[in-house]
Amino acid sequence: MKRILVYILAAAAALAIPMESIDVGKLQPVGLVQVYKEKGNVIIMTDTGDFGKGDQVSAAFEDLERTTAGVVFLDTADYLLLSADAADSLPDLSVYLKPGVRICLADGGIDPAQAAEFLNVHRPPTKLRDCEGIQNLPKLEQENGRLKLK
Repeated sequence: MKRILVYILAAAAALAIPMESIDVGKLQPVGLVQVYKEKGNVIIMTDTGDFGKGDQVSAAFEDLERTTAGVVFLDTADYLLLSADAADSLPDLSVYLKPGVRICLADGGIDPAQAAEFLNVHRPPTKLRDCEGIQNLPKLEQENGRLKLK
């Protein structure tokens, strides 16, 4: 009898907790996030073609979420491209991206979708959780229309 009462109470508690539902069809799964600075603003671009802009990383992510058609889903991000001028954003990025995201340096202007395809084959060795600074990160460069990881 006690066991049945416990199950009933657990079910009632589960139903009483408000749950936020998300339409899976509206999810925008992101594979790559690119972060750089332009005219004092942090720019965040994704391989899905969406972007956000703000004076800080948090404001740029808020803008990204507000302007994206659907729901930005960052848990699927595997890669982070970070420009040297946005290196001070590194601690803030760990709030939004999973620790296993692989990171490399890249200047703004590299197509995020093309970079995601390239990095799926040529994976950068450093993960966000292991990154202690940008000095030893590999750099993704574009030469004659082709990408190279140096």
